[in-house]
Amino acid sequence: MKKLSITIFILFAIVVSSYANGVDKSYYIVKDMRGVDVKIQKDLKRIATIDDGFVESVMTYLGVVDKVISIGSWSMKRRYKYESYTSDKEKPTYLFGLNTALMLNPNLEELSCINSPQGNIINYETLVKSKPELVILRVGDCTVRGGNQEHIDKTIATIEKLGIPLFVLYSPNYLKLNGTKSLKDEIYALGKVFNKSKEVEALYKYLLSVEELVRKRTKGVKLKDKSKVLYLGLSSSALSDGGVGLVSGDAAETYIVEDIVNADNVYNGSTARVLFSAEQLYSINPEVIILFTSNGFHTKDKLYNKKDYKKLSKLKAIKNKRVYSLAFNPMYCSIRLEYPIDMLIVAKASYPELFKDIKVHEWILDFYKSVYSVDDATAIKLRSSQMLDWTVDDDF
Repeated sequence: MKKLSITIFILFAIVVSSYANGVDKSYYIVKDMRGVDVKIQKDLKRIATIDDGFVESVMTYLGVVDKVISIGSWSMKRRYKYESYTSDKEKPTYLFGLNTALMLNPNLEELSCINSPQGNIINYETLVKSKPELVILRVGDCTVRGGNQEHIDKTIATIEKLGIPLFVLYSPNYLKLNGTKSLKDEIYALGKVFNKSKEVEALYKYLLSVEELVRKRTKGVKLKDKSKVLYLGLSSSALSDGGVGLVSGDAAETYIVEDIVNADNVYNGSTARVLFSAEQLYSINPEVIILFTSNGFHTKDKLYNKKDYKKLSKLKAIKNKRVYSLAFNPMYCSIRLEYPIDMLIVAKASYPELFKDIKVHEWILDFYKSVYSVDDATAIKLRSSQMLDWTVDDDF
């Protein structure tokens, strides 16, 4: 009995000494992208995410997505349906899509969402009720956009006042002029949060290998031979506002076109989602048009066949049938883990001869299998959920 008492006393003394010396082994500290030291509970089980799917996708890769107990984007609770036009006279057919994170993890749909359906008001009461041990916030996604620093600072301050540990990521869209490079910092930071640094290093090396593949093939393209490329969004709001589409000079997309694909981004403004008229489009007359997710998914058939766009029929890209759609990414404000798919689509659209040996529709399946460790059937479903079946139909 005496020995037991001595043992208990010694253990008690060790614990007291540890706390007295500032050592609490129940947590560890990871620096987020603000440069703030964040206390991470060792046995972390309950995480709230405020983003549009990027964090969940990385957590899926790491095998820890089951720790998510509340989400910050309704894009992971919705099933999307969009029109496709085979001709102007026939009724449209329909395409169906999902956020990749939801396709991979159907249970996300059942979680409470701390954001409004419109995606612009965080419900802090819902956040508190979900009892998270950590909040991961990605600044620059649609949930917390990068254009209003006062709103960002207020959001961060409010969460911190709740006493919940907050880990902040900065997306490429928020940092601007950083291309895809800050994505590495995001991925590596998440690796530290979950003590899986080796795993995220392997992930980023794979993503980087795709960039290197494209760079290697396009680096010899001379200035005079560069394809003239335009990112175009066919949001219905553009038509109602008197234009025909929204053009993008968003930093990450510009970087992909100019620095990786080595093409000419014919709209090089620093502002994203700028309303353009038909006359403005003819003034730059792109050879290749890339359709991005813009208030919905849009197919080339809409430009070719819908009467709203007949006035654009003499644009080089439309006349020569060089219009392509990027992967569907609902609530898309910054690049996500699947950005290499978009990059390869842009590369082959810009220089088909340089990539004629790559069947993008097959490569996409390999990408999903490499990143998410899924089987062939699931990879095919993922391709459809991102509305990329057009790559199969066109043997692209």
